[in-house]
Amino acid sequence: MKKSLTINAVMSGLKTILQILFPLITFPYISNVLQVENLGKVNFANSVCGYFLLFAGLGISSYAVREGSKYVNDREKLSAFSSEMFSINMVSTGLSYLALAVAILCSAKLRGYTELLLIMSLQIFFTTIGTEWIFTIFEEYTYITVRGIIFQILSIVMMFAFVKTQDDYCIYAGITVFAAVGANVLNFFRARKYCTIRLTTKIDWKKHLKPILLIFASSFAITIYVNSDTTILGILTSDYHVGIYAVATKIYTMVKSVLAAILLVSVPRLSRYAGMQDRVNFGQLFHKIFDAMIVTVLPAVVGLFVLSREIILFISGESYLDAGMPLRILSVALITSLFGWLYNTCVLVPWKRESEFLKATLISAALNVALNLVLIPYFKESAAAFTTLLAELCSMVMCIHYSKGLVELVFDWKIVGSVAVGCFGILAVCTVVKALPLPLLATIFTAVLGSVAVYGVILIALKNPLVLEYLAKFKQKIKRLSLIHISEPTRPRLIS
Repeated sequence: MKKSLTINAVMSGLKTILQILFPLITFPYISNVLQVENLGKVNFANSVCGYFLLFAGLGISSYAVREGSKYVNDREKLSAFSSEMFSINMVSTGLSYLALAVAILCSAKLRGYTELLLIMSLQIFFTTIGTEWIFTIFEEYTYITVRGIIFQILSIVMMFAFVKTQDDYCIYAGITVFAAVGANVLNFFRARKYCTIRLTTKIDWKKHLKPILLIFASSFAITIYVNSDTTILGILTSDYHVGIYAVATKIYTMVKSVLAAILLVSVPRLSRYAGMQDRVNFGQLFHKIFDAMIVTVLPAVVGLFVLSREIILFISGESYLDAGMPLRILSVALITSLFGWLYNTCVLVPWKRESEFLKATLISAALNVALNLVLIPYFKESAAAFTTLLAELCSMVMCIHYSKGLVELVFDWKIVGSVAVGCFGILAVCTVVKALPLPLLATIFTAVLGSVAVYGVILIALKNPLVLEYLAKFKQKIKRLSLIHISEPTRPRLIS
């Protein structure tokens, strides 16, 4: 079943890019139709539902990928394990809906968003029945990508067809849910290819509950410092500031999702190495991922920082220009967020160090919430972005510390040096292009394409080891395909 991590990364990246193209195509239209306040309402409701979605999921997805990877060659054991996970998930889903109902009844603020909350809460049910972790275990990224393309196209058509006025924000919310988790209905049936899932009362609670709850507690802490910004903004300020911040976080999340694709496809493989106590292969794969992230994350941060104003204008228009400062702050947070994720998801979780992960996330979440409460009343959306940066930095430093003895922090200075020079090249290209009298879209495309070209040339010229390795592999594949084509015997043509 061993599949190419490169192909997996490409497919996962393609899936994520499609998820980005969807808002890139629709978000400029939606932000102008709904306007800032109604967009803020949808994002506030989504941030609230995020807590209940997390509670419903517990830590089951991460735990199931880690433990289920052991049973990929034993359908019977995998079926029993998956049925236990699904049953636990259904219990937590029911409790989550009950908690949401109580929250709406008890909070006057939330009652004003009842319709939106009920629509957004559909994510909870569809995420549970989707059992996405099964396809992650079997590294089925091609299926996930193709499925995603179909539902994204349907969602785009629905968005332009049904969202026409400011009052259509509930329809918009429903379509975003359909785009995000509608395909999970197909998952429920396709999962039978790998195992048989059914509700069961035969659950080894003693074995599963503690690690699941530890992962859940860590995920909950992460969600607090991801969602608390929007939630506290909505409580302490207004829908306008939530709408402004929504644009910055939307762009930040798009870029972060593409870059995170490198990590996501590696988790099942790393979990198997950790399960076999294979530190050699684990370390080699980890350092490959680390180097790949240096090559991809740092230039993305520079480009996003420099082009933040142009990107906001393109996606949302002049009424959202106040999102420029929070977006620049969040672009820097990409470094701390992704490298922190590398250590907690790809090191601590596979090696069953959930308790250390929990400590890091709890401290980071507490820091984020405290700073949000103090700073947001004064600095609004910029404060929300800044506290996210500090929380991500805190989490990254602590996770690196807790990973000592599992992996070594080793920099390939040839890679770091060439990337640093390449980033200066990107900065120069973007600065020059922005000074030219070009239309907005032409400015963005010229800056991006020029930056990619200059960055690539610099890495090759400075002999970046990772880039040269992949170029060599690409040349070998082309050569192999050429040899196969040449060696194919020509078939005699029939003369009629």
